[in-house]
Amino acid sequence: MNKKAVLNSLPFLFLFFIIQFFSGCSKIKVVNYVCVSDGLFADYFSLHETEKSETAELNFISTSDFTKLKSENPLTINKVAAVITEEKNISLEENKSDLNKEYFVLDSTPYVPSSPVNFETPGDKLNSLLEPEFSVAITKPEELPKNSRAFPVNGRYCDDENYSLTVKNCAAVTYLDSSLKNEIQAECKKVFHNELTQEKSLENKIAFVANVGDIMVARGVEDILINDDDGAEKIFGSTLKVLQNNHLTMGNLEGVVTGSTKNAIKTYTFKFKKEVLPVLKKCGFNYFMITNNHCYDFGEDGFKDTLNALKEFDIPTSGAGFNKDEAEKFYYTQINGQTFAVISCGAYPVERSGFNGEKTAVAGENKAGILWKSDSLLEKVKAESEKGNVVLVNVHGGQEYVFSPDKNQQAFYKSLIDSGASIVYGSHPHVLQPAQWYNGGLIIYSMGNFLFNGMEEMHGAQESEIVRIGFFRNKPLYFEIYPAKLNGKYVSLKQVFS
Repeated sequence: MNKKAVLNSLPFLFLFFIIQFFSGCSKIKVVNYVCVSDGLFADYFSLHETEKSETAELNFISTSDFTKLKSENPLTINKVAAVITEEKNISLEENKSDLNKEYFVLDSTPYVPSSPVNFETPGDKLNSLLEPEFSVAITKPEELPKNSRAFPVNGRYCDDENYSLTVKNCAAVTYLDSSLKNEIQAECKKVFHNELTQEKSLENKIAFVANVGDIMVARGVEDILINDDDGAEKIFGSTLKVLQNNHLTMGNLEGVVTGSTKNAIKTYTFKFKKEVLPVLKKCGFNYFMITNNHCYDFGEDGFKDTLNALKEFDIPTSGAGFNKDEAEKFYYTQINGQTFAVISCGAYPVERSGFNGEKTAVAGENKAGILWKSDSLLEKVKAESEKGNVVLVNVHGGQEYVFSPDKNQQAFYKSLIDSGASIVYGSHPHVLQPAQWYNGGLIIYSMGNFLFNGMEEMHGAQESEIVRIGFFRNKPLYFEIYPAKLNGKYVSLKQVFS
């Protein structure tokens, strides 16, 4: 072939080689990898089997292993479709314009502002920010300083999804191949939103417990609650919002639920219709203390009727039963991963009428009745505390219409805290008594008359409070006291909160 012929054939040869080259390229294999930081890969992906994508094979690999990756086939291309790293964010506000980055929250650590509080000081001083000694600490909830209470931030508690003082540990996914985003996203949801992350999230949840003092719904109150469509709103007014906003709301039901007419020989006897119980339950009450000086106003039969009525409407109680064994049992409830053990007992003095609760109303082997203060009760409180339960004790004790706890009252309530109780709630004095920090626990000596018609002539007997406590990992974190006031048949907050 002459030179001219060779030159004329070059375009055809070039075209031939181009065709052969692209023919060979059709055999090139692209392998899609998602590079995961070493720590995340070990914790989340090492045991997770990813599903094969319908459009492309996805391979989740640690960053270290990817850097060591070598392709044995020259026609194989290892492509990074996404990168997953670990990031910590104080305020996680994803950039809406960055569509190629997504965050998956692995766990979070909230921080709370707190301040020391002396519950024995008057209420107006309690909330003052102008005290010379006033100070604020920012800590993890479990590191709350002694004798302090935490505050919400912008109206949010530390378990709120939008709580701002939270350090969030996140898996940050940067998508490099938008065509594979859906497949990668689906796998990440399976891996990061698993039982482990759900358990960690539950650890940060708050359990709110509220308690009030004496509730006596005779003298026309129950008729309004039962018969009026808006009876609950009329009777409880602005307190209703607080009562219904808890996981557990307790109160002392001062009287018996019975139709009996065989009342005891006492100065006052109180009984209620059982139809009032579902209304009270709708108002938020899901535990009633009945270990009070009116539990035997209609004898043992009336007491049994009360137990049966509470059971009928599924309202728990404790420290009371058809026999001694039942009366000694705690009420247990699980709230956001925390176990609460609740017990109530009597510790009130002999009435002027001669009624002696310790001799008359205490449960026996074959007798329905209540639990009384004793060393045995202290041992049971200790046992519950050693199990890791949050122990709450309701005590009906102290002197009526006395504004300070007496020595016997203080000694017994403190012994309950020494035995492991977290909170001791007091009732019976019919007036407010101070609260007190003691040995890591809180004693509220008397919460007053929450709903008790006919107290207009008794000094201080129309003042009461709702004590609301938020527990975090079995420890009290938030302490809120809502002052309330009686006005005949009705109760309302002294200050209305929006």
